[in-house]
Amino acid sequence: MELRTLKYFLAVATELNITHAAQKLNISQPPLSRQLAQLEEELGVKLFIRGKRRIQLTEEGKYLAQQAENILNMAEHTTQQLVQMQNNAVRGTLALGVTETCSANILSAILPEFSKQHPMISYDIWSGSTNDVCQRIEQGVADIGIVRDPPQLSSFDSLYLKDEAWITVVGRSHPLAQTAVITLEQLCCEPLFIPSRQPLKTEIQQWFSTAPKSAAVMGFYNQISSIIPLITQNMGAAICPESVRRYTDDRQVAYLKIEKPEHMSRLYMISARNKLLPAGGKAFWNFAEKYISDVTAPM
Repeated sequence: MELRTLKYFLAVATELNITHAAQKLNISQPPLSRQLAQLEEELGVKLFIRGKRRIQLTEEGKYLAQQAENILNMAEHTTQQLVQMQNNAVRGTLALGVTETCSANILSAILPEFSKQHPMISYDIWSGSTNDVCQRIEQGVADIGIVRDPPQLSSFDSLYLKDEAWITVVGRSHPLAQTAVITLEQLCCEPLFIPSRQPLKTEIQQWFSTAPKSAAVMGFYNQISSIIPLITQNMGAAICPESVRRYTDDRQVAYLKIEKPEHMSRLYMISARNKLLPAGGKAFWNFAEKYISDVTAPM
């Protein structure tokens, strides 16, 4: 498969119309149709169900569309980084994969000053779960990831960034909203929302197992933003990283410190093991490493 053929295929998969895709690609329709037919023949699968006006993707076509987008993004990113390395320049696009909470906690502390020092760098910031970010690093789509407690640090070069406390978030009209501190035992009386990612779910369930009562887990979430509207309606309490304070409205929710016992999670910066970082990625890694060293240095 050539990159050009994948580009043609992806255009058709997006438009679901040969004529529209040909116009978008600025080529005539017959050569585009031939390219698609040759691609199907090369792969030995049917990619399209052709109708009179529109076409549909087969399951194989949907899968190829997903993979084609990743391949083309990676090819473009690789080209950009090779140009940087050739010119020995710290410029171009730095691809970062971050979790929702790590973005608020770490990027806001590091990126503004880094950007001042390296004004020629632009950013492609993608947010997802820790598992998703790790996958993007492995695929070469992202240069650096900032994640919470990755399950397999052995697969990556990693830099420990900081510990962060888990807290409780409740609606402003909730009976507990005026309570600054809550114990684990008290929390067990509340319907709870906790993270859905398995390592975090297990970690929090083990934490709650130290309480004399069992936790009343009402539901799970993969993005905190999806449950905040429920919390404001007093549907329950959420167990969240403390950085949730940075991107939620304290006029609508209250933040409670959890003690007896308090529990922390660890944040890391990761990159693909045994792979060279591009100039911008290397500069960002070194900057973050120095920043963490300066912040944690004894006074």
